[in-house]
Amino acid sequence: MNAPKRTVLFDLHQKLGARMTVFGGFEMPVSYSGIIDEHLAVRNSAGIFDLSHMGEFEISGPHALATLEHAFTNSAARLKQGQAQYTIMCAEDGGTIDDLIVYRVGPERYLLCVNASNIEADREWIVELNSGRAKFEDVSDATALIAVQGPVAVAILATLAEFPIADVARFGVAEGTVAGITCLAARTGYTGEDGFELFVDNAGARELFEAILDIGAAGNIKPVGLGARDTLRLEAGLPLYGHELDRNSSPLEAGLGTFVKLGRNFVGSTALTAQSKQGLKKRLIGLQTDDGKMVARQGYRLFRNGDEAGVVTSGTFAPSIQRPIAMAYFAGAGAKNPPQVGEPVEVEIRNRRTRATIVQRPFYRRDEGHAVSNASV
Repeated sequence: MNAPKRTVLFDLHQKLGARMTVFGGFEMPVSYSGIIDEHLAVRNSAGIFDLSHMGEFEISGPHALATLEHAFTNSAARLKQGQAQYTIMCAEDGGTIDDLIVYRVGPERYLLCVNASNIEADREWIVELNSGRAKFEDVSDATALIAVQGPVAVAILATLAEFPIADVARFGVAEGTVAGITCLAARTGYTGEDGFELFVDNAGARELFEAILDIGAAGNIKPVGLGARDTLRLEAGLPLYGHELDRNSSPLEAGLGTFVKLGRNFVGSTALTAQSKQGLKKRLIGLQTDDGKMVARQGYRLFRNGDEAGVVTSGTFAPSIQRPIAMAYFAGAGAKNPPQVGEPVEVEIRNRRTRATIVQRPFYRRDEGHAVSNASV
C-alpha cells in the first residue's frame, strides 16, 4: 500500500492542532477545534479549508471545447470567459465517473477541478476521449486550493484582494492578487454558503492561508476540516462521490437533471435519454427520523409499507437544525408510484426499524441572511 500524500499545508495543519485522517489518498485534517464548532463557524461567520487534495486539469486550444462537450453532461459551450459550471462525467451506461466544476479561464482555456479519489481515473478517461486534439495538462501536484466560506467570507477576502473580488458573480472566476499572492478566485463552494475557492501555486499557499486566518480573526474565522465539510454539504443536500454518486448511479437518479443537457452527443447521452423517457429505477430522496435522535447512516436499509425499498447514502446529525438528516436511494417504485415528500417510511437502525419521513432537499438553505430549515413537513 502506498503511503498517503500530503498537501503543501500539512505542517501548518499540525501547527494548528488538527486531527488528521486519510481521505482520497491524502493525509488531511478532520477537525481542529471540533466538527460542530467548525460547522457553526461557517454558518455564522466564516471558515477556511485546505482542499489541495482535489485534482486540477487544464485543457486548452481550438479543440478543447469539443472535448468537454463530448465528455460532460452539461454544455461548456454555454460558458463565457470568467464563468464556471457544475457538470458530471458519465460512462456509456449513464453511470457516474465523477462530478466536477469546469472554469473557463481564457478564450480557449479551461480549468477542471475533480475529486481527489478520482484524479487518476478522470485523467485517463479525459485523455482517451481527447485523443491528443487539445492540449491537456494535469496540474494537481503544483496547485493548492484554499476555500473560504461563510456569511463574512467575502468581506474578509475583500480586505486582502487587490481587485474587486466582491464583484465576482456566483459561479464566476477571476484572476487577481489576494494577500500579495496571485490566485484564480472562483465564487464556488460546497457548503451552502457564499464564499470563494482560491487556486494558487503551492509556493504561495501557506502565506495565503495564514494571511486569511490573521485578517479573518476579527470576523471569527476558523480553520475547518473534512468532518465539518461533510456535515455542511449534507445539510445543503449536495452529493458526494462514493455516496450519492458512483458508477451504478446516474446524475438523473441523483436528482441532478438540471446539469444534464440532453440533445447533445456526449458520453452516456443515449442511456440518459432512455432513462428520462422510460423512468428511473431509483431516486435520491431526503430523510429525517421522526424521533429527532436516531441517525440513519450510509448503508442502512430503507423500507416502505414493510418492503425493502432502498438504502441510505449519507447521514449525520445536522448542527444547524439540531436533528438527524439523511439522503437515500429509493428503489423499485418507478414512475407509477414515486416517493412523495411527507410520506412515512422506515429505516433499519441497529437491527430495529425506525420511523422516518421523506423531506425536501436541501435540508438547510440561507435565505436573505437567515438560516431556513426544510427538514420538516
